[in-house]
Amino acid sequence: MASTLQAMEEQAQSLVSGKKEEEKKDARTKDNFSRAMDYIKDLKDLPEDSPIKQGFRCFCKWGVKPLIIITMAYIWVFKQLYKIYLVLPKNIIQIIFGTGLCFFGGVYFTAIAAVEAAINLGGVDMWDHLKTCWAEGSEIGVASAADDKVDANNDNIADVQQMSTNDLINHKAKVAMIAVKDPQKLQRALISLMNVYIAVIATLKYQFAKTVAVALGIANMLSLPAARILGPPLCMVMGPDLNHWVPTIIDTGIKFIAVFVASFIQAIISAFYSGLRGGKMIAEGIFNIMTERGWMDKLPDALVSKPFDPDKSYLDEAIAYPIAALGFYMQITSGFTLDFPWNLILLPLTTVEWILRFQVYT
Repeated sequence: MASTLQAMEEQAQSLVSGKKEEEKKDARTKDNFSRAMDYIKDLKDLPEDSPIKQGFRCFCKWGVKPLIIITMAYIWVFKQLYKIYLVLPKNIIQIIFGTGLCFFGGVYFTAIAAVEAAINLGGVDMWDHLKTCWAEGSEIGVASAADDKVDANNDNIADVQQMSTNDLINHKAKVAMIAVKDPQKLQRALISLMNVYIAVIATLKYQFAKTVAVALGIANMLSLPAARILGPPLCMVMGPDLNHWVPTIIDTGIKFIAVFVASFIQAIISAFYSGLRGGKMIAEGIFNIMTERGWMDKLPDALVSKPFDPDKSYLDEAIAYPIAALGFYMQITSGFTLDFPWNLILLPLTTVEWILRFQVYT
């Protein structure tokens, strides 16, 4: 009986001590939160000529504003391209896309791998979710454009032009929320796309980890020969006081070069793959157009069997492989770089490529 009472007292003491620890933790959390709120309140009371406000104004004027203008310009270009996409026949679009893939695919090897992984992981559902996001985004765009013309006070000046920045952001957010008629459907689409995105990044990280592991293994085998060759001249250059840095510099340099070479080899592999895929798409598009117009039926029987069946003919391969070889050669000779004006036209895709590389490689 005494042992039972003692156990109950110990349990009660542990509960009391646990509650006290939670209260201390809540007090620390509230204290940190209140400190953050005090800091924000202090920012509101800053004078107009304070360094923080001047720096923020400079950043918005020369940093954010030009970025917004450039983004709006590219959005306008994408809208025009989408209108062209709706008008052009699918075979013409396939030829255009295949040409870009054949001649520029190696530059965007991470983006191409991400697309392939997304198609395999997302499938048909991914396209449905993208259509949902596009439809809701279009509704928001239409509602925002109509809102820009509203003049409720009839002073011949649009109401949005008379709002402060903070009021305009809140107002546009409300307009966007009203325009979305089925927020749960949009939420499901965004969550599904985010899941696909996370799975793609994880897949690419795994593939890159294997490449890095092989590259680092090669670097470890080359460290000793490199130290024997580069060690003496580096010791002479750095002097006796810094000789202990020589092995570290050589080892780090060898590993950096190995990873760079591995990435370059991956770009070569992607260029070869994209060249073949792009050449095949070009050939298929050309023969589909020729078949639709009846040109294939006019070719000699010795060259093309009647009726024409691309699966039983080597004519498409005869066109696809030379185009693929030309695209691969041009990518290799250009060093996977884009010349003017392609570097400006493909700047959004280049930005996406480097964002993916940063997320995958780090």
